[in-house]
Amino acid sequence: MRGVGLGSWGLGFLLVFATSAAAQQQSVDPLRCWRQSSAGAVTIGETFTVTLTCAVFETADTQVVPDESRLNVATIQMAPFEILGGAHPPDVRRGSRRFLQYEYQLRIIGRDAIGQDVNVPPLTIAYRVHSRVGAAAKLEGRDLSYLLPAMPIKVLSLVPADASDIRDASEASLTTVAAWRSRSRLFELLALALGALAAVMIVLALVPLARRARSKTATGPDVIPDRAVLTRAAEALTEIQARATRDGWTDDIVAEALSVIRLVAAAAIGRPVSQRLLPRDGEVPEGRLLVSHGAVRPATATVSSPVTPDEVGRSAVRNAASITLTRGHHLEGLQSGLAAFTAALYRQSPSREAVVLNEAVRHAISVSREVAAERSWWKTQWARR
Repeated sequence: MRGVGLGSWGLGFLLVFATSAAAQQQSVDPLRCWRQSSAGAVTIGETFTVTLTCAVFETADTQVVPDESRLNVATIQMAPFEILGGAHPPDVRRGSRRFLQYEYQLRIIGRDAIGQDVNVPPLTIAYRVHSRVGAAAKLEGRDLSYLLPAMPIKVLSLVPADASDIRDASEASLTTVAAWRSRSRLFELLALALGALAAVMIVLALVPLARRARSKTATGPDVIPDRAVLTRAAEALTEIQARATRDGWTDDIVAEALSVIRLVAAAAIGRPVSQRLLPRDGEVPEGRLLVSHGAVRPATATVSSPVTPDEVGRSAVRNAASITLTRGHHLEGLQSGLAAFTAALYRQSPSREAVVLNEAVRHAISVSREVAAERSWWKTQWARR
């Protein structure tokens, strides 16, 4: 009796467990479908779209397989509506559901339908439930069916007579969703590309700062680039020319002009210039030009060059095969200008023709600006590559 009682209790437990499992299994719809029309009211011959969407239950142990062969545009029937075409977007999977969609383009031609509610016929969707029994065995269930009710379409009216409301449902096309997803991926790639470009620009901006700091540590006071020296030389020559026009070509003005033109000539033939950092409140030595450079960490130095007219001429002859015609004209003018200012300053009987000296200064200003443009930061970085 005791054994029989224990067996009855175990059988009852199994029945309760089976009932709860069956109830849990029935709470999940294996297949859920709905239809949507692009228009609630149409005219005779007007084309509209009916979209069929189904949510199919799929897990590792259970798989619902609907019969999609009867849903294709070539096989489905929707009389009295005529099927003009359709589409089948790719399926979308979310969690335990696989969403499939079919689009049908319909129209109706018939005078008997005018002013009537014409039903898109009900649709029966056959499906089976496949269950995994063991590691490799599958159990195929019996044929089941899902019934979609008829969908009324008003012909030459606002809404069907049995419509529950007049609100238009939002578009739920998987094609539209796929297009938005593709566009979002494109924007993500564009954002990554712009971020990478910004990183490259930051690196390119930091490299000159690092090189400048390294060159300052390694080579001492040579921290003023040629472009800054040439820009300051052009400004100084413009000031000198204005003073000479007002006061004439005195010894001091000629000496200042000669020292600045030497800087321009040195940059034009690729000779380095002498740089000396100027301490705060320091005086500028005679024959040197004061140059400041930098906005964040400004550096101030005095620069000079001992270039002579003969050196400019030898450089032009030595590099005649590689320099351009314009650069050759620049060097020839600088050589003549250096010779004219040297004669005006160091001869026992100096010859100071204002026309010749003014032309030499004008030519040096033009050359300094053109060479400074060639020594810009972008062109320098490109030439180093």
